[in-house]
Amino acid sequence: MGGRLITVDERAALRELETTGPSHRLSARVIGRLALYGMIDEKPRGWAITPRGRTILKSGRVAPRTPQDLALSLRPVLATAENVAWFEAGEALEAA
Repeated sequence: MGGRLITVDERAALRELETTGPSHRLSARVIGRLALYGMIDEKPRGWAITPRGRTILKSGRVAPRTPQDLALSLRPVLATAENVAWFEAGEALEAA
């Protein structure tokens, strides 16, 4: 993982594991990459941070969020007539 960056969500997951200990409450998207690069390991009590994960967390190398990351991180919005109108207007602009 040497010169690679972690995302804001991955850093938050590593911080949580470092402060609270093993957890089963991590998103699948975060688990996949952190496990692939050996920053977390699955234990009987949940996912736990590894020494490599602690090193990366302390390095402070975090990639800024992309517009796509921001869109994916938004919580669901109640589907009201007003929200649907905004959505349809956005689709019309994209198609133009």
